[in-house]
Amino acid sequence: MVRRSILLSNMSPLDAPSGRRLLVLIPLGLLSLGLVLALGAFWLLSQPTGTRPPRSLVIPPGASAQRIGELLERENLIHSASVFAWTVRFKGLGQQLEAGTYQLDGTRTTGGIIQDLLKAPIQTQRATIPEGLTRHQIAGHLQRAGLVDSARFVAASEDPNLIRQLGIEAVSLEGYLFPETYFLDLKADEGDIVATMVAQFRSVFADSLIMRLGDLEMSLHEAVTLASIVEREAVAASERPVIAGVFQRRLKLNRRLESCATVEYALGTRKRRLTNADLRVKSPFNTYRHRGLPPGPIGNPGRASILATLYPAETEYLYFVARGDGTHIFSRTNKEHERAKRQIKQQERLARQAQARRATN
Repeated sequence: MVRRSILLSNMSPLDAPSGRRLLVLIPLGLLSLGLVLALGAFWLLSQPTGTRPPRSLVIPPGASAQRIGELLERENLIHSASVFAWTVRFKGLGQQLEAGTYQLDGTRTTGGIIQDLLKAPIQTQRATIPEGLTRHQIAGHLQRAGLVDSARFVAASEDPNLIRQLGIEAVSLEGYLFPETYFLDLKADEGDIVATMVAQFRSVFADSLIMRLGDLEMSLHEAVTLASIVEREAVAASERPVIAGVFQRRLKLNRRLESCATVEYALGTRKRRLTNADLRVKSPFNTYRHRGLPPGPIGNPGRASILATLYPAETEYLYFVARGDGTHIFSRTNKEHERAKRQIKQQERLARQAQARRATN
């Protein structure tokens, strides 16, 4: 018995009988797995995502550590919601995280983000930017809300240094100020607010949509420009992809887009009906005079118009005319288009006559 014990004690785990070998290898495997998981968690905690510029994160009342982590991960401010939640619980910090708005960026590690969340939330004001507004209109909208000086906001939106810093290849940020509901820091300056809106644009125009540009053989700036035209022309959601499809087809055929919205942008005003003189206005944005896309966006498109532009309907239509109720009549030929315009004019004339009769009764 003594001799057998000595022999067994000198065996390596691989030389041991199969049962003993299994008992030895299981703890070693668990130890290795635990080490890998620990190293993975440490990496996730210690590596910032690099997301810039700073983003506003709203933590709703009663949000758990896991829910907060999911919000942070969705904004690409941390790598793992689960690691964030585990760290918060392990340190006993769950009760110290307050609801409110926080200004965060991905240059901080997960630990740094947690420290930022332990500070008092910033004072914010809610501001909703509708789809399709120009940067000048956004400036006026925010000035009326008491958040910016409109002249400084417009200046920031065309500041070449800021534009370069934000990674946009354009002469202004028209088209890249994403329409959304924001909770803006009352202490933020005009440049900060512009950067926040461009960051939101970047989060919507994600990698999958950037890849789609290659399929369409369009640059980012071209896609945003066309999306801004679709935004202004479309009212009914179901028509957005069709209108985008019409414009894409006209571009492929080297036809002028003949978009009334581009003429209005050139004129600097919206009109119920454009005159022939309006359609002849000399401007690079007038797509009745110039083929192809205008030099840049004519407003700031929302998510639906961006998606419609990137995934347009396949259509044979080349024309459309507004009915006056938010929808359009689409046509394949100029002959059909002229007939549709006459039909709408007749309907408008009948409507005016009916209204006049009611007024005299």
